[in-house]
Amino acid sequence: MSENGKVTYKVPSWLDNMAKTEWKRVLPLIDHDTFSEVDLKALEAYCQAYAKWKRSETILMKKGYTFETPNGYVQQRPEVSIAKDAFASMQTIAKELGFTPASRIRMDKNRGEGNGRGDETDPEMEDMIVK
Repeated sequence: MSENGKVTYKVPSWLDNMAKTEWKRVLPLIDHDTFSEVDLKALEAYCQAYAKWKRSETILMKKGYTFETPNGYVQQRPEVSIAKDAFASMQTIAKELGFTPASRIRMDKNRGEGNGRGDETDPEMEDMIVK
């Protein structure tokens, strides 16, 4: 627990530096009311996919999307596929962790209307239960 009463999660040592930086950036943004230890592997995978995507995109910005083979053929760089796959993984995991606006709306609907913290009441339901 941290001093504010929230659970803190240590950055996994096996993540590379770029993934660790992303971990530190997104962890404070996570809804800790719903996040738990079972979500840690998904967060690790998200951060590593982010690092892979960013590295690939950096190479593509420097070297372009294609290269010429020794035989003179123009070929797509491997980083194009790596970036595409890493980004697809990031998107999938981001939705699961509630990082996208649409996934947060869906999570809020599943919890009930309101601010998404699960502490709102539905007056109609309350009338049915109380009576």
